[in-house]
Amino acid sequence: MTSMLDRLRRLQALRPQRTGPEPEPPADRVNAGPPSLAHEGGRQALPAGEVVENAAGQCFVTTLRYPLHTLRGPRPLGEVLAQHPTRFADLHPNFGLRVDVDYTKAVFLDTETTGLGGGAGVYCFMVGVGTFERYEAGGSQVSSPPTPVSHFVVRQYFMRHPGEEGALLLALAEQMEAYAMSVTFNGRTFDLPLLRARFQQNQHIYPDLRGSGRLLAEDRPHLDLLHPARRLWRRRLQSCRLINLEAMILGLSRSEEDVPGSLIPQLYHDFVRNGNGAEMRRVFYHNAEDILSMVALAERLSCAFAGDADVPLEREDWLSLAASLEGQGRLADAERAYRRALATLREPTAKADAFARLGRMLKQQARWGEAATLWEEWLGSVPGPDPAPYVELAKYCEWQLRDLEQAAMWAGWALHNLRQAPAWQRPPGALAALEHRLARLERKRAGFDTAGTEPGLAHDNDRA
Repeated sequence: MTSMLDRLRRLQALRPQRTGPEPEPPADRVNAGPPSLAHEGGRQALPAGEVVENAAGQCFVTTLRYPLHTLRGPRPLGEVLAQHPTRFADLHPNFGLRVDVDYTKAVFLDTETTGLGGGAGVYCFMVGVGTFERYEAGGSQVSSPPTPVSHFVVRQYFMRHPGEEGALLLALAEQMEAYAMSVTFNGRTFDLPLLRARFQQNQHIYPDLRGSGRLLAEDRPHLDLLHPARRLWRRRLQSCRLINLEAMILGLSRSEEDVPGSLIPQLYHDFVRNGNGAEMRRVFYHNAEDILSMVALAERLSCAFAGDADVPLEREDWLSLAASLEGQGRLADAERAYRRALATLREPTAKADAFARLGRMLKQQARWGEAATLWEEWLGSVPGPDPAPYVELAKYCEWQLRDLEQAAMWAGWALHNLRQAPAWQRPPGALAALEHRLARLERKRAGFDTAGTEPGLAHDNDRA
């Protein structure tokens, strides 16, 4: 692959270079939606776009412009501008999102590659970049931040053969220079490392690439939407792949023009061999759809982690959100989310998890009466022999109320239920632990263990 790439680059260097400017494309080639195709000699051409030239050669670029009110799922694209990426800073401190940066300063980036893995033989033949910009109808120049924005603009940088890789990377770097952060979906482990490798390899061939592509560096702000998406939706969804989130979260379905990602490398190899752009149209469509969905998901995730009570979440999602908010120390928001989950959850395991987490949080705040009420609600609303709520009530009665009789009652009740349950429903060691607890409580009631400990044994865990 490397030797073929070098040969193509040498051939590209021998081609005569244009001395005049590239002709302006006809008005109908400025895209406002999915690109159309023309026919050239019986073969379908690439989508409407233009050839751009720089110090590294030529590459092909399409431009699609979407007004901010364009719906993507249930919400307009521009709604994300009311949110802020720092919402994810506590969740993912390694994303570098504590700096003052908003979505007008972000590039939404997605790559299409010649292989599904990494390595020197894999490169990005298409890089789609979406940015919020100001665009005046009639062809006025598109501006970069901080001018107030009017459109979401998707540019797709495409190399028609491997000899155009340097030009693609240089054009990409020139656009990214004006922005402060990147937004991807699984880009932390795939897109950004691969692009960094391609910049590193090509800068030895094209001197103008040296020092470029700084936005892709590991220390620059980068929001990888896959990670917060998993935090919020993995409990409910079998898959957090982007195409699945489109369907399950945004309520979208792609047209038949889309292509599975696994087929894209072969479609590109076929295009390089035969020059027929028919199937590449589907790749352009796929890439643009990915970028648009990233904007919609960024808005939905931002609203959810902001604690927005109106955000549409399913039952299990509220539990996942509550656990994340608790992990950030946002206890009031977490409690609201836990109670929302408990009001809607039906599946016993998930509901028991919500009771356990909220009860633990209340206990850590020494809100003992509220915690005891919650544990009683737990044992009355979740079927099964789970001893956890009984044990919590036994601890509460023993250590907070100093009511040993009530404590022994709860422990005995838990032991009875567990003995009646099938063996597969008994947690390992649960019977022995309950028998030990009940025996200790009986000795304590009889006055033999007034300190709450047996000789040589500490029972700090009984208080926990």
